[in-house]
Amino acid sequence: MRRIVVFRHGIVINRWFMEPLARFLRRHGLEVSNPSYPTTRKNIEEHAEELASELRGIAKEADARGDPWELSVVAHSMGSLVFRYAMTHLETPAVRRAVLLGPPNAGSVTARRFRNFPPYRWVFGTKAGSQLAAELPGIYEECGVPPATEIGIIAGIGNLKLYPVAIPKPHDGVVALEEARLGDCPIATVPFNHTTMLFRRRTHELVLRFLDEGKFD
Repeated sequence: MRRIVVFRHGIVINRWFMEPLARFLRRHGLEVSNPSYPTTRKNIEEHAEELASELRGIAKEADARGDPWELSVVAHSMGSLVFRYAMTHLETPAVRRAVLLGPPNAGSVTARRFRNFPPYRWVFGTKAGSQLAAELPGIYEECGVPPATEIGIIAGIGNLKLYPVAIPKPHDGVVALEEARLGDCPIATVPFNHTTMLFRRRTHELVLRFLDEGKFD
């Protein structure tokens, strides 16, 4: 069985932030697609179109080879919204499991706090960045919840704030634990912050466990 995992990183970072996790999964026998994409230049719906196209291409190639296969997704931060929108609005092959790392599933008080701050617009742009900073429910509700995919969430609770914003505790410095929740999806916490969690072995082990077993316990 070929186990293929597609990554989507968060806004204003690139594939290299996800590469330590990609290497960890590859060492455990999974195939990983970990592309960079221009996070600030398009809106979330457009990024979702590109993800859906990649998933369809992988499925077509896998079918042509004739070996049994399954698809999973690992997404960080805004990449989680891209994944959710693709799976609920666009034509995609089946995705068995997905792990969302530091996802702002229920919004981001941090982004809303800075939406009228010019440096925010310079760094995060006026497309996806504006969607993240909009009032609720906005894109967060529009993304929906993929009904046929087992979803696990890993949330940071490092509580070291990156910005001078009153974030409900516990939080990862950007996204609060309560903002990361998505319905009754299982959630695991790690004592790291929003970006540092990507580099920590504990996070990597939890991702692999969920992809293997569909649970964190």
